[in-house]
Amino acid sequence: MKTSSRPRPSAAAPTAVLTAVLTAVLAAALTLTSCTTPAGPDGSSGGTTPAPGSGTDGTGGAGGAGQPEPSALELALDGPSADLEAAAAEAVAGMETAEMAGQVLVGQLGAAGTDPASIEELNLGGIIVMGDAVPVAADGTHGVEALKTRLAETQEALSANRDWTGIISVDQEGGLVARIKEPLVEWPTPMSYGAAAAGMAGAEGADGEDGGEGESEGEDTAAQLATDGHALMGAQLAELGFTLDFAPSVDVTIGAGDPAIGARSFSSDPETVSTLGTAATAGLLHAGVLPAPKHFPGHGSVTDDSHVTAPVQDASVADLEARDWLPFRELLGGDQYTPMVMMGHVIVPELEPDVPSSVSAPAYEALRGVAGSDAEPYAGVVVTDALNMGALVERYGANEAPVRALAAGADLLLMPSDLPGARDALVEAVDAGEVPAERLEKAAERVVTMLMWRDHLAQELEEATDEEKQQAGVGTMNGTENGTENGTKSGTGAGPEQVSRDLSAAAITVVDGACGAPLVEDSLQVTGGNEIDRARLAEAAEAAGLTVGAGPVVTLVGSARGSGQGDVVVALDAPFGLDRSSVPDGGAKVALYGRTPGAFEALVAVLTGEAEAPGALPVEVGDWPAGTGC
Repeated sequence: MKTSSRPRPSAAAPTAVLTAVLTAVLAAALTLTSCTTPAGPDGSSGGTTPAPGSGTDGTGGAGGAGQPEPSALELALDGPSADLEAAAAEAVAGMETAEMAGQVLVGQLGAAGTDPASIEELNLGGIIVMGDAVPVAADGTHGVEALKTRLAETQEALSANRDWTGIISVDQEGGLVARIKEPLVEWPTPMSYGAAAAGMAGAEGADGEDGGEGESEGEDTAAQLATDGHALMGAQLAELGFTLDFAPSVDVTIGAGDPAIGARSFSSDPETVSTLGTAATAGLLHAGVLPAPKHFPGHGSVTDDSHVTAPVQDASVADLEARDWLPFRELLGGDQYTPMVMMGHVIVPELEPDVPSSVSAPAYEALRGVAGSDAEPYAGVVVTDALNMGALVERYGANEAPVRALAAGADLLLMPSDLPGARDALVEAVDAGEVPAERLEKAAERVVTMLMWRDHLAQELEEATDEEKQQAGVGTMNGTENGTENGTKSGTGAGPEQVSRDLSAAAITVVDGACGAPLVEDSLQVTGGNEIDRARLAEAAEAAGLTVGAGPVVTLVGSARGSGQGDVVVALDAPFGLDRSSVPDGGAKVALYGRTPGAFEALVAVLTGEAEAPGALPVEVGDWPAGTGC
């Protein structure tokens, strides 16, 4: 197969689109940091490493060794203090077994047990919003105001008789996994960040930079883009009442053989996933939204989908530590506090044969210790993947799966098939001695600690000045009440709509074909994809002055495993279908990594030659290695 026919442009002369992206994001990267220095949220010691300059790390007190006194926001970002942990333990100590059992459950909104009265009766920990619970407005968009009202009513029930708010959660990753759509800003796939990062790294390499400051600058730029994007996405969720987003996916994809993750992964490179996963986690926290990096022990390198069956991971633990577990090690062993991690349903025979990780004690032990023997075991919340998935239900049944997960080491049990039945089964298991009471109590303490800490963090974010946010590495989030056209803004000053567009412009990749040359002149024909895809490309083309209905054929491939024929073939999601697609001499194959309006605008700019494609493949596609691009 031929590869892109033009050498990658040097970093000294990037495209106009990439210049704008790099300028805005680098400006923020130079003034903001995506990580903070460790300490407790109220300055007290316990559970976390003291902040430099706090007087307990050998650098002196306020101003010691030139270090400024940490702000309240910095302290909050660094995790719960001993006082907060004690308050959570005291609250749980006053609960009956049934109340503790309810506290560790998250039900699917709309299912039995999630109406306000039942939430209070069950003492439920929280709810998750799936697509069928999102109202639809008269114009066909999602009814976010009606959703906001319902979530407020749900939160009132979750918070009744408590000193902390409950979990209002959603799966909102970007790309195909986005439960709340328009009028919220749409985001391209997470793999867009990896493609942008690969393009930046390649541009530096072509400019003669071999590591050193050049490589660090590109990595910082990509990481800041991931932080900004997730902060802006999280801020819009928080405005609706969400307190938790089950994101990001820090699975390391193996490429075309990965049926479940694909473009939900940032990259096939563990280091890139580590960098971008840490940055994305920080971004959600900067919006006051709890993140849940997923899916330990790694779902991107298995060839079955746990929605259907339990995938078997045949790799050795040594191989997993070098690949799949590296992002988790960086997240849990670094300076940035990570409040929660999701455990998947993958079977790892070397840990425990024929037992999904979500119900396997050795898997939880591996996760707790993933940061290494020199680090303290991870003390945050471990949440299961959805317990109504085929991987578990077909093996254990609706009520046995939650009991097994709790006994194995889970703290938060997500989406059991029968919520009231799961609560009763947990109580019966504890009463019968099948699950130690101490195990349930510890799980409830961790959950309550996390929720109290989130409330504290949200308050500090609301009260912090712009200067304090800058010191803590948090972008300024200005709401619509301040006159911001697109809702919230990032540290770059751009709103979410613009940052989403910038991300697609930085990610688009010409995998095969001439770089920089026009691929269409004054018209094009659009085929493939779905009706919305075709309409969006047509709209973007017409806005650029093109005629739609004649000329070169642009074929959209909407499935990761689809294929197409045309003068230009465009993969909208994961790029793997490009390997099976065909174009004539002079044609091109393009990876877009998204189907948002901004993604199609970026595509038209490349098709017309108005912009070069600055991205690069973050994963191998057929004979094209990762890093292929212009």
